[in-house]
This record gives sequence, C-alpha cells and structure tokens, in this order.
Amino acid sequence: MHSGLVRLAGELAAPEAAGGVTQLGLGGAVLLRRTQPSAIEGTLYRPLLCVILQGAKDVSAGTLSVHCPAGNVIIVSHDLPVLSRITRASLAEPYIAVVLPLDLGILRGFFDRMPDIAGGEDNAAALLSCPADGELLDAIVRLITLARQEIAAPLLGPILLREIHARLLLSPQGAILRRFLNREDPSNHVARAIASIRASIEAPMKVSALAEHAGMSTSSFHAHFKAVTGLTPGQYQKDIRLLEARRLILDSDAAVSSVAFDVGYESPAQFSRDYARKFGCPPREDRNRAREPDSDRSTAFVSQPAAVN
Repeated sequence: MHSGLVRLAGELAAPEAAGGVTQLGLGGAVLLRRTQPSAIEGTLYRPLLCVILQGAKDVSAGTLSVHCPAGNVIIVSHDLPVLSRITRASLAEPYIAVVLPLDLGILRGFFDRMPDIAGGEDNAAALLSCPADGELLDAIVRLITLARQEIAAPLLGPILLREIHARLLLSPQGAILRRFLNREDPSNHVARAIASIRASIEAPMKVSALAEHAGMSTSSFHAHFKAVTGLTPGQYQKDIRLLEARRLILDSDAAVSSVAFDVGYESPAQFSRDYARKFGCPPREDRNRAREPDSDRSTAFVSQPAAVN
C-alpha cells in the first residue's frame, strides 16, 4: 500500500459524513469510512473501481465471491446486484476505501484506439479483486490530493480521471473491462442483455428473446450470463426487482402492495417473503428501521442501465 494513501484518505474521510460517505467532488468519487463491521448489505454495483485502503470487505454475486483486504482493488465491469459485508473495521483502524464510478464513455474512447492486448485475467466474471497496481495507486494518491485543491481540482480533475481510466484499462486486471468493451465478446453481449432487463424490470422476461438479441442459443446465453454475473437471467431479474423495491420502500410512503406491483410481482405476499429473505426483514419493518434516528443505511452505487455499444 502507498505510504501516504491511508493518511490522506483518513484526513479527508469525515467521521460525521452521512453514512460514512465523503464526496471528493471529482468524477463521482467517494471515500467510505466505517468504524465497525457491517451486516450483509444488498447493493447494485455499477461499473466501478474500489481501492481498499484499510480494513477488509467481502463481496458476492450468486456464485461469484471475492475477499478484498487492504491493498486490493475491486473492479466491477457490469451492472451487478451484490451482497457485501465489511469484515474488518474498528475505531482504531476504520475501514477506508476510495470508490470511483467508471465512465464508460472514457473507457470506450480509449478502447477503440488501443491495439489488441494479450494476456491479463482469464476470467469472464464481472467481479474481480486483486492487488493494486503501483502506478494506479499513485494516480489515486494524486486524485485524493487534488480533491483538497479548490481551484486546481476542476482544471486538472478531468485529466487525472482520464489517466486513471487509461491505466486501469491497460493493466492486466483491465482485461475484465476490455472484454466488456469488445463488441464481439460474449461479455459485451451479456451487458446488452442486462441493459434490457434493467430497462423494464417489471415486464415478464423472455430468455429466448434475450438470447436471440445476443446472437446466441438459449443454452449458450445461459452459460455466458452466469459466467459473467454469477446468476441465471431469472435470478438476476429477481435481485434487480428486489433492490429497486427496497429503494422505493425506503424512499417513499407507497403501500407495500403498490411497490410489489411496480417491480413486476403479481403476489404481494410472495413479494414480502422474497424481500424478507433478501434483506432480513419484511418491507414495513425495514422501512420503520430505516427511519429510526440512529439508522445507518448503507450507500448503494446505483446507476441507470450502463450504456453499452
């Protein structure tokens, strides 16, 4: 780990920040700070880079599972419903991480000008944890330092963000993103299917239509989809529905039955059972807990469906 990185992050990560989240004001980057291990939290990750500076975290999506100790990065290439848990954090040594949403426009612009790069991670999974690259860490140090410079940040921030994207794409671990950006790769085809699922989560899913759109047989599509996401298409849609339902439950006063219908459930009773299995309690109880004064609601890195081309 870069010697100055934890110190810089600790200085910027405000203990009083809501939910332990400090906005850096550059490219949507945030610092996360937690002083105790967390319960398992359901979250929708968009394509992102996360650098674990201190503490440790476990992340899983279906059959995919990674352990992320200090000094590791997490790379997510697709919109992915995950379960995550901070496993190491204390008042003396808080969990601290930098999270940067990846700009797919920047990545696409670089990828289209790159020669083919052989090697890298030989794994189709959209979730990866690996030791941080030294040059990438240096760029993250400069990002955190720049965030404290009010005049320079808006001038130099876009340049530095492009550098981080370029270094990530060129690294061996960047193979996960190069596959996603390659229009001929099954990973890209799965991303298109994910965008279709997310665009109309309330609609019945026709796997055969998704497979045809991806240019695959139904069996091949199932295999590639699960290799990338760790989930079957049906499991993916169910998780997406429940995460959107939780957002509606916590952010509105809508009736539970109304939320169930909005996300595509035909039976409110079945919805409540699935919700409780996913989040540990029924919808009404979850809403009441979240509105208690000392509630520590987790931050989800959620986006509109990633633009894939």
